[in-house]
Amino acid sequence: MSTPIQNPFGKLQYGSLKKITDRCYIFRNVVNSGVVITDEGVVVVDTQINAPMARRMLAAIRTVTAAPIKYVINTHYHWDHWAGNDVFHEAGATILSGELTREFMHRRSFRQRAFLRSRGFAIPEKDPALPDQTFENEFTLTVGSIPVRVLFLGKAETNDAMAVYLPTEQCVISGDTLMTGSFPILGQPVMSEGLSDDRAWIKALQKMKALAPEKIIPGHGPLGGVADIDFFIGLQTHFLDEVIPLYEEGETTEEIIRTVESRLPERYANLPQVWGTPRYAVLRVLCSLTGWQQMKPSAIPRVDPEILEIPLKELEDLPQSYIRAAEFFEMENKVDLALGLINEGCHRHPNDPALWVTRGRLHLKCSRAAGSVLERADFFQEVCRSAEKALSIDSHYTPALVLYGSYHAMGAFRNGDDPSEAMMLIERALTLPMEPAEEAKARFFLGICYRAVEREDLAVPCFDRALELDPNYAPPRMAMMSDEEMLRVPERFKAGGPRPF
Repeated sequence: MSTPIQNPFGKLQYGSLKKITDRCYIFRNVVNSGVVITDEGVVVVDTQINAPMARRMLAAIRTVTAAPIKYVINTHYHWDHWAGNDVFHEAGATILSGELTREFMHRRSFRQRAFLRSRGFAIPEKDPALPDQTFENEFTLTVGSIPVRVLFLGKAETNDAMAVYLPTEQCVISGDTLMTGSFPILGQPVMSEGLSDDRAWIKALQKMKALAPEKIIPGHGPLGGVADIDFFIGLQTHFLDEVIPLYEEGETTEEIIRTVESRLPERYANLPQVWGTPRYAVLRVLCSLTGWQQMKPSAIPRVDPEILEIPLKELEDLPQSYIRAAEFFEMENKVDLALGLINEGCHRHPNDPALWVTRGRLHLKCSRAAGSVLERADFFQEVCRSAEKALSIDSHYTPALVLYGSYHAMGAFRNGDDPSEAMMLIERALTLPMEPAEEAKARFFLGICYRAVEREDLAVPCFDRALELDPNYAPPRMAMMSDEEMLRVPERFKAGGPRPF
C-alpha cells in the first residue's frame, strides 16, 4: 500500500474560520486567532503572523458578519501574534493589551523580527500598530450581551501572558500559554522567560484550568480542552523533574541532553516536532537554573575530518571538482560528506559563485529534513549567507538570484506572506541569459510566488513553461498533482522517474 507524502508545492489553504460555539470562532493557521462575533461588534484575539494573513482573516470574518470590528486583544508580545494589528486598526478596531505587553512590543521588536526572519518568515522593518489602550491586571469588556474577560496569567511562555475567557461560551483563547498537537517551544534558552524551576508556567496553566473551559483556542495547534492542559502540565513537569536533578549532580549539558532524550516517554517522544524539540526544552530549563544559554545545538550534519580527507586526496583542486563530488555524495545520501566537501571548496576558492550556490542549495535541501522551526533556522542562515556571498562576487549570477529567490518564494508560500522580494529576484534573473534548466527553476518559483497570493491563473502557466524547458524537473509536475496522484509519487521515483528536488 502506498504511503501518502505531503506535497511541498501543492495548493495551500491559508487559514480557515471555524465556528466552535454560538459566538466564538477559531481562525486556524500557523498561528491561531480567536474571533468573537456579537450583534454589536467583533472582538479579535491575536492578529496573525503577517499582514496578508490578517487580511485573509478579515475577509473570512466578513463572510459571516458585517458588524464593526470593535476590539483587538493581543495576548503577548511575540510578533507572530500581533503582526496583523495594522489591518484591524485600519478597519476601526481599538487595540488592547497589558502594559507589559506593549512595553515588550516596543523594546523587543528588533529581536523578534530577527528571530522570525531567521526561521524563513518575511518580516517588514516597520512595526505593526501598537496597542491603543493598556491595563495592568484583569478587566471585562461587554460587547453586545457577551462578556469578554481578559485575564493576566503572569509568567508562561512569556512574562506578559494573558488569556481571554468567554464565560457564556465556556471558551478560553489562551495565546501561547497553551500549545497543542506538536512538541511546543517552551521558551528560548537565550531569554530569561519560559519554562523555569519556579514552575510559574504550570501555575498559569492551573489558573486557566480552574475556569473549566469546554473549548480552548491554543496559540498554535488544533482546538483543545482541559485534557490538553493536563497533558501540557505533565510534559513540563517531566522536563523539570528530569533536568534539575541531573544538573544538581554535576552532569554536563551534553550528558543531560543525552540522558533526557534517551528516556523520553513515548507520549512525548512521538509528538511532531513542528515548533520546539526536546533538546531545546532541556536547554530552556538549564537556562532558568544558570541564567545563560548553555550551548547552541545545530541540526546541520558535520563530517568527521578524517573521513573527509579520503575524497579530498582524490580531488583535483578545481571548483567543478568539488561541485561534482558534492553532488555525487548527495545522491548517495551522504549529506554530511557533501557539505564537508563543498565547504572545503568554498574555503579554497572563495571567489567562485558556483561553489557558493551549490552550498546554498545543499543547505536548503537539508532544511526539509529538520523537524522544527528552531532547527531549520540553522540551514536558512547558511542559505542566505551562500546566496549573498555569490551575489557579492557577481551580482548578475543567475543561479544565485534564482537560489535566493527560491528561498524567499518558499517562505512566502508556506506562510501566506507577500512574495514581492522573491519575485523581484526571480524576475531580475529572467532578464539575464541562462541555461534552460536554470530558467525552468526560475519559472517554477515564479509560479510558487503567484500561488502564494492565490493567483492560479498566473501560477499554472509558469509551471507549464518550466516543464517545457526541462521535462525532467519534478517540482512543477508535483505542483500540479492532485492528492490522489501524490500517493503514487514514491513508486514513480523508485522506478527511476525524475527526482523530486
